Amino acid sequence: MHPDDNFTDLMARARSGEPAAIRAFLSQFEPEVRMMVRARLPRKLRTQFDSSDFVQAVWQTFFYDLQQNRHEFVNTDHLKGFLAGVVRNKVREQHRRLTRTEKYNLAREERLYVRRGEREVVREVLSPDPSPSETAQAGDFLEKLTAGRSPRDVEVITLRYQGLTQAEIAAQTGVHERTVRRIIESAWSQLEDRP
Repeated sequence: MHPDDNFTDLMARARSGEPAAIRAFLSQFEPEVRMMVRARLPRKLRTQFDSSDFVQAVWQTFFYDLQQNRHEFVNTDHLKGFLAGVVRNKVREQHRRLTRTEKYNLAREERLYVRRGEREVVREVLSPDPSPSETAQAGDFLEKLTAGRSPRDVEVITLRYQGLTQAEIAAQTGVHERTVRRIIESAWSQLEDRP
């Protein structure tokens, strides 16, 4: 049998979802796909991903496209060219996401340990929580805002201070939204008028 006939038969069986054909297909082509990924994976991404992450993503795309009859492959060279393109796109997509977006930017990462003389010391990491002095100042500020106010006003101001919107405060307290707005504005103007 001609090698291209074997390839065509294997593709047809893999397209139909035959488990033995898929295993044979993977054992024949996966080592090459893994080498393609390793050759394309930038050093920056190697700390974030294992090459098997990309290999799995490539196969997921390939088998989905295969079942959808999106591509016809004439021979193994044609298939390898397609797989190389999928590898290139998957790696580029992750590289772009991790270097060109602020949220995932790898350049923002910092080492957990810093060298101080001859030894490595744990880097001080700032907590997103407020410091004790910031908490105390916030409490003092809230006291000033609510001083001399009715219990209803105190509840409205406290909820606003906790980050709720005027609509959410109105729904939670049963006070009309315009009244909520008036209470908050009154508290601010009273605070500004104080010396």
